[in-house]
Amino acid sequence: MRREPEPWRIVLAAALVCATAAGAEGFPWDRIVGFDVGSLSADQRTRVETLAGSTANYHGCRGSVTECLAADPADPTARRLAGYLARRVVAGDTDAQVAEGVANRRRSAHPARPAELDLFEAHCRGPEAAAVTLVEFGDYECPYCRSAEAFVERVVDARSDTLRFCFKQFPVRSHERAVPAALAALASAAQGRFWEMHRALYAASDLSDSGLEGVARAVGLDLERYRAALTDEAPTEEIEADKLEGQELGVDRTPTFFVNGKRYFGELTEIELADRVDEEFEVR
Repeated sequence: MRREPEPWRIVLAAALVCATAAGAEGFPWDRIVGFDVGSLSADQRTRVETLAGSTANYHGCRGSVTECLAADPADPTARRLAGYLARRVVAGDTDAQVAEGVANRRRSAHPARPAELDLFEAHCRGPEAAAVTLVEFGDYECPYCRSAEAFVERVVDARSDTLRFCFKQFPVRSHERAVPAALAALASAAQGRFWEMHRALYAASDLSDSGLEGVARAVGLDLERYRAALTDEAPTEEIEADKLEGQELGVDRTPTFFVNGKRYFGELTEIELADRVDEEFEVR
């Protein structure tokens, strides 16, 4: 006489089948965005898997990065967050540093309330109706702004058809030539050369009055019109308005970036800023 299996044996067998299937599939490495997982060592892969299993996804799918990465379809935030975890593992960050970085990504992507920036008559380039707007509060004498300038240009240029980029003046008090340089940039705008002057000022080694005039000459400005614009009240008022707006928004250092009004708190590197911009395109 054939005996039917006991219920608990059926449940156990089903669980073993599921576990075997999950193990066969393995971690969904092919779904990670922003990192070449083929470069990871075995130990690094293990750590990424561990972090992904213990890190909560902060948008869209509810669950760990691993769970949301394995979902069908894979959650876009989880795909980028997994890439971030891989980058931090390769960088040698501790668990505490990784957790802090994830928290900063969350703050950057989902603040309590995005800032309302005044972009009327602001110096911007890119489509006015762009889905994402990147705003920088910067200082032409700031060494960090100068270091970031090249990769900010690459981030913007790579998305020139879809991203709008605006620059706000935020001269730091301790930088003696920051205000004169900002005035020079705004004086060039009257001749339609703001962005040329903007780039040239970040590259200039001499921000003295004569140095600034030399930059103006190099970008092709009419020097008489340039000198006249420097004495106009409008550039000074614009600098004061930009800085006051930044202070009201909590800007306390340069450069400070906002992505669709959301202040960026991540690492000041090309890959992390670009990742935040692209994340905004996906989850806005």
